[in-house]
Amino acid sequence: MIRRLEVAVFAIAFALAGLIACAFLWSGEGPYRDLARANGAERFEFVVPPAGRQETDLETAVSLHGQWEGYVTGRTGEPPRSALPPFTADEYAHMADVRRVFGGAKVVLAIAIIVIAIRLQRAWRRRDALRLIRDGAVAAAVGVLVIGIAAAVAFDQLFLLFHEIFFPEGNFLFDPATSNLIRLYPDWYWQGITGLVAGSFIGLAAVVAGTCTLALRKLRTR
Repeated sequence: MIRRLEVAVFAIAFALAGLIACAFLWSGEGPYRDLARANGAERFEFVVPPAGRQETDLETAVSLHGQWEGYVTGRTGEPPRSALPPFTADEYAHMADVRRVFGGAKVVLAIAIIVIAIRLQRAWRRRDALRLIRDGAVAAAVGVLVIGIAAAVAFDQLFLLFHEIFFPEGNFLFDPATSNLIRLYPDWYWQGITGLVAGSFIGLAAVVAGTCTLALRKLRTR
């Protein structure tokens, strides 16, 4: 029972640390550009009040995403103040909330790393560190895979649930017909970035588990 609890604690900390790290890794301009091209999004049309439209190319959208990404991840202190396309006060307020969520994620990442270090230190004293890493990585990968399968089947519902949990005030509900934020971040972006984060984490966990398995086999043959 204690062994299972130790593995569960390690797996949760490993999953949190890995997923948050992957989210930061894939948040930049390169992944945005690649996802846009993969979905044939070479042109973007933004709303210009009162009743106008402005069409821009992919690189303009990538640059705008880079400005938002720098703001929400804390690399820059101010959001983009673009006259064209304009963003509403509600959209700026929502992105300020996203920035706070990313700030909280950094705290969770630090705590998860500390928990991992403590569990490994204790396991190392018992000469059980490799088994703990292997079992924890496998458990974390399975958990993320299950959630990923659920997301593939019911992405919209889980995406809404995520926003309701982290943005309970409900300021994430925008009209697709008029919101430039939704036009900059359509469904293909969220589906793609979710797949990249989950897939890269599962791959990382598989490498970690496989490396530990090989190391354990070598130790047994000595």
